[in-house]
Amino acid sequence: MQNALDISDYFQDKAKDLPHLKTIKGRGLMLGLEFDFPISELRKTLIYEHHIFTGGAKNPNVIRVLPPLTVKREHIDLFFVALEQVLQEDKFN
Repeated sequence: MQNALDISDYFQDKAKDLPHLKTIKGRGLMLGLEFDFPISELRKTLIYEHHIFTGGAKNPNVIRVLPPLTVKREHIDLFFVALEQVLQEDKFN
């Protein structure tokens, strides 16, 4: 359980500087990132180009992240490298 709390804090610290991010929702490792645009294309790019699966939500601007409780910082780092790379693409600016 302590790992989940530590990683959640680490995740949220990394997320707060993302471009287009409006808010971070959730607690622990059940998190949602709300952007100022619909994220369907972003999710597709993460899946097909980076092999990272994320969840959708009722809100079309929220990407859900539900990693296992055993997730490590290096996994979170890989996620953010891919996410930042995708966000820099012209179609999201």
